[in-house]
Amino acid sequence: MIIVLVIFSLLMFWAAYSDLKSLTLSNRLCLATASLYPMYLLTLYMADQGLPLWDVVISGAIAAAIFMICVGFFALNIMGGGDVKLIPIVALWAGAAHILNFLLIMSVVGGLFAAVIIVINRFKASKYHKSSANINLSMAEEKESAVPYGVGIAIGGLYVAYQLFTTLDNRAL
Repeated sequence: MIIVLVIFSLLMFWAAYSDLKSLTLSNRLCLATASLYPMYLLTLYMADQGLPLWDVVISGAIAAAIFMICVGFFALNIMGGGDVKLIPIVALWAGAAHILNFLLIMSVVGGLFAAVIIVINRFKASKYHKSSANINLSMAEEKESAVPYGVGIAIGGLYVAYQLFTTLDNRAL
């Protein structure tokens, strides 16, 4: 069970690194994270700490609802495809007990990254747009920049992993 949580944590580090490096959260990463969840449930049941079936169903429903919201953001070109897949997967792991804290941590960290990127881009733009003729450039004329939101997702996921670890019964360790 601990090994599964360690692997989940390593996948979250991989998500953060991958998104920072290439602004990509691969299908392989999302699939590995999703396929690890049934293994986690199995190890819980083997250690007589299994979740009630209702909790698993609620976690799935929460993840499905979040996925639908993320698909809407993707359709509006607000969110990338990797983010759309990874957020609900981590929400599945979070379950009802940790979902609000996961979403809060993910949003705050992602928002901070977005703010930093906006400030950096404004600073870079100010170097190139010094003349008064360019003072009324529209936002559409400025280069858009992507936000590595996988970092926020990963930090939220690490919070979830920590919470799941701390709730383990000492017998299972």
